[in-house]
Amino acid sequence: MEAAVLSFISKHKLLKPKQTVLVAVSGGPDSMALLHLLWSNRTALNIVVCACHVHHQLRGKEADDDEVYIQQFCKEKSIRLFEKKVDVKSYATYHQVSTQVAARQLRYQWFSELANEMKNSVVATGHHGDDQMETMMMKIVGGSYALKPYGILPKRTIEKIKVIRPFLGITKDEIEHYCNEACIEPRRDSSNKSRAYTRNRFREDLLPHMKRENQKVHIHMQRQSEWAYEDDEFLMQLAEDKLSSIIVQKNEQIVTISRSSFVVENMPLQRRMIHLILNYLYGKYSPTVTSIHIEQVIHMIQREQPGGEHYLPHSFLFQRDYNNCHFMKEPMNKQLNQSYILSVPGYVQVADWSLHARITNMHNQESVDEMVVDYDEVTFPLSVRHRLPNDRMHCRGMNGTKKIGRLFIDRKIPKQERDKWPIVIDGAGRILWVPLLHRSMVANVHSKTKKRLILSCNYEN
Repeated sequence: MEAAVLSFISKHKLLKPKQTVLVAVSGGPDSMALLHLLWSNRTALNIVVCACHVHHQLRGKEADDDEVYIQQFCKEKSIRLFEKKVDVKSYATYHQVSTQVAARQLRYQWFSELANEMKNSVVATGHHGDDQMETMMMKIVGGSYALKPYGILPKRTIEKIKVIRPFLGITKDEIEHYCNEACIEPRRDSSNKSRAYTRNRFREDLLPHMKRENQKVHIHMQRQSEWAYEDDEFLMQLAEDKLSSIIVQKNEQIVTISRSSFVVENMPLQRRMIHLILNYLYGKYSPTVTSIHIEQVIHMIQREQPGGEHYLPHSFLFQRDYNNCHFMKEPMNKQLNQSYILSVPGYVQVADWSLHARITNMHNQESVDEMVVDYDEVTFPLSVRHRLPNDRMHCRGMNGTKKIGRLFIDRKIPKQERDKWPIVIDGAGRILWVPLLHRSMVANVHSKTKKRLILSCNYEN
């Protein structure tokens, strides 16, 4: 086993001469075997080996005994040990995450602090070939494997620190054998047997069957993970290059892309572009976005219907409006249906819209951004509000009434604009004007009109 691990370290260039290796130890067989192996080969590898242990305060006396065991082991080998206690339960409650996620985040936050204090250092963890198989199978079953078609990487950066996994090429059985040979009597975490955890169920039910079929299955899956990672990195870079040319708008709240530019790209790049967009919006602690979510978004982009919306994890929203496709952190234009009084004469500012009212005796011609009505046939006061679900207007040049919602659709107004478009109402609740779109038949100017009310608008986008 020792030769296999040293070969894996060399193949993946996990260590450099004179580096300090902080081995994350729990007291279990995996981490203790890794600490012992690296310590035993420290001269040959030309490295400095230290240990770091996090007490999660979750398992009472059992965890206290783990801590004592690690202290004694490091003392006997003259290995420098760093220790820290963290309050996982409080952290999990405050951040609304699971206990396992909280423990991991707290561990790596502290590892990052240690690594920053020690120049030219890396953190080594005891993840092995069986962990790799469990991880890959869990991702396949859970639907996230399609997004990142690989498992645990031999080396990666987490919390700005370099993390290495020298044991990925060997199995749990080989680690147990090494512990026996090296006279290491590791601690055993009772929670590793609990079937409440998904990983434990995969470990007990699935892995034994896979190993019966092929004793070297961990090697094949490690190779598959490495190749898939390299392929995915290549495709992700292509997707990132393409994405910049299809983005219409981008900030921390919303990303808008051009549908026509998106749909001409190859499907592997389409999937990855959506993945990149969601990663950008969700940020550091992204929830689980599965292949199903990406497939649903692509379906909405490609279908013939010009509009629609789909909710993603954590109430994120995908919304399509004709050629614009929006990914946003919360529904756009989610606002109260406020009403604003429009004085005559006077004006009112509603978001990006400025609406004015004035009186004249002149025979003014209407323009695109103006409406002229008979002052004496209007009921006051005038007000400005946003549309309501059943709004209808007696439109000029039409028989009967027309739904405002239908008017927006016919004029191809993007969906995110409709709920903030101003509508001018008179005191009787009649819709006078939908600025820039259509005028009503209410209070039409005629030959006997003496006084004219001119409504005008200015839209700054």
